[in-house]
Amino acid sequence: ILADLLLVGATAIEDKLQEGVPETISKLKQANIKIWVLTGDKTETAINIAYSCNLLSDYMKHIVVIEVGQHDSYVSGMLEEGSASCLANERDKVAIVINGDSLGFALTPRLERTLLELACACDTVICCRVTPLQKAEVVDLVKRNKKAVTLAVGDGANDVSMIKTAHIGVGISGQEGMQAVHSSDYSIGQFKYLERLLLVHGRWLVKHFYIKILYFLYQNIKILKYSIFSR
Repeated sequence: ILADLLLVGATAIEDKLQEGVPETISKLKQANIKIWVLTGDKTETAINIAYSCNLLSDYMKHIVVIEVGQHDSYVSGMLEEGSASCLANERDKVAIVINGDSLGFALTPRLERTLLELACACDTVICCRVTPLQKAEVVDLVKRNKKAVTLAVGDGANDVSMIKTAHIGVGISGQEGMQAVHSSDYSIGQFKYLERLLLVHGRWLVKHFYIKILYFLYQNIKILKYSIFSR
């Protein structure tokens, strides 16, 4: 229909990472914190962002990618194949990338435990093209079946259900609005502040909590001794 046109110009839109995101993720991984990415972005975008965040790297030889399947038997087979790959290569770093359509099958009662065991065995988990409800379901799956504390970080309205479902919700204030902040337990201005929130203030909170418990025990022992000797 259109012909003999002259290209005047072109525009491109880039959603840049915030400052300090790769460094923060590396520090959290060094602290043995498992990081899962739940995003509405398409698969290619999610994988590229994961590489730029140091969640994926070239030395990860085994990356299990679960794309759209026509039925749950396809997803079941991919999950079993991924589990076998993890068992056969325990020393290698393994990542799983699953999209929302396949995740819908994987979150059924028959397959959710298989998905969870595979995801926990992987070094990196990326769920792309997921809905807000699926984000909350993934968090709830971990809460119900693992003795772990879940923390959800988000900056938009699509992250509200996930933030409310997790044990601890952290909202990032920014261009995406304030819905995530209003629904969270803690609010930070940028993602890089998560490092100090967890590794500094979180550590101090645990340390002070233990000190208070010991202090209360000490005071109770003093009162008990006084009561015994006063008799």
